[in-house]
Amino acid sequence: MTPVMNVVKPKDFSRLLKENKLPGTLLFIGEEVLLMDRAFHLIKERLLGEGWELNWAVLEGKKATPEELAEALATVPFASPRKVVVLKEILDFWKTWRQSHGDRLAAILTHHPQHTLLILQHVGTLEDKSKKGKNPLDHLLEVFQDPSTLVVNFSGSREELEKWVKKQLKKEGIAPDQGVVNWLLDVSQEKMALLEAELEKFILWGRKGEDIERPPTLWDVPAMIYRGDPRLITHLKSLMAERGVNYFYRIVSSSITRLVAALQAVEEGVSIQEAVAKASPFSKDRKALAQALKGYTLAEATQLLELAMETEIALKSGARRPDKDLERLMIRLVGRRGRRAG
Repeated sequence: MTPVMNVVKPKDFSRLLKENKLPGTLLFIGEEVLLMDRAFHLIKERLLGEGWELNWAVLEGKKATPEELAEALATVPFASPRKVVVLKEILDFWKTWRQSHGDRLAAILTHHPQHTLLILQHVGTLEDKSKKGKNPLDHLLEVFQDPSTLVVNFSGSREELEKWVKKQLKKEGIAPDQGVVNWLLDVSQEKMALLEAELEKFILWGRKGEDIERPPTLWDVPAMIYRGDPRLITHLKSLMAERGVNYFYRIVSSSITRLVAALQAVEEGVSIQEAVAKASPFSKDRKALAQALKGYTLAEATQLLELAMETEIALKSGARRPDKDLERLMIRLVGRRGRRAG
């Protein structure tokens, strides 16, 4: 069982930082790495200010020794009342040195000069179920029952994220459709920082609609696939660069999967309107998807899905350049639509 300790969420951390009430040792824990990076930025900005790099030290848990950590903590700040020491991979550090240093290691982590803020980082959950019984993470968390410590949990359940999304949509005067909420959570991989960005895009489209003059973004990819838009080829590099090759591929694959699902539904007697509504939560994509249903047969769409799966295998194997494999897939998409239109 996880020991009792003082655990707060990122927004509470921001408040404590603003009120200058942070304890001497923080444990950043969770899977929201982007939110952690944002918290680090706030500390640099609010606690250290200009010239923060002079009083910012980072140690790697797999390489650092307790002596190196103690020395970094004891070093006097330069032209500033505070300094910050970040120890990454704290669980690796703890596993390596706990038995040989015992209570002294816990003392280094919790009792150090007041001018130094120590931040320990563990990218993962509060529960480590890799072993039965008490594990190294449990032992480490026992340290954080000390009043001079604070745990900042950068994780959130799907239910919490869902409530947050619905609240934000209501603030913007947009009905919190469950299909839209689910899509936003899925496309953001339930990561808060990505979710904020995707929600911002959704609200923008809800207000302004599609601006055909601007360069396409990942947000446009599903509709472009359904149309066989040539910009899938001409803007391929920028689209892949926006979030990375794998992220771009996931959008392509899911879009083709929705096309196949909608065609299957139509073949089973479902109306095009109903099939499209179930396949896509976004009105701006539905029109293009409806047109695609009239231009593709189920066999053709299934063949495209098979091509996408072949591309995925190539991406994972690393045998060829991923941009070239995706380019081939885009050429087939655009070429097939062109032949259908002709």
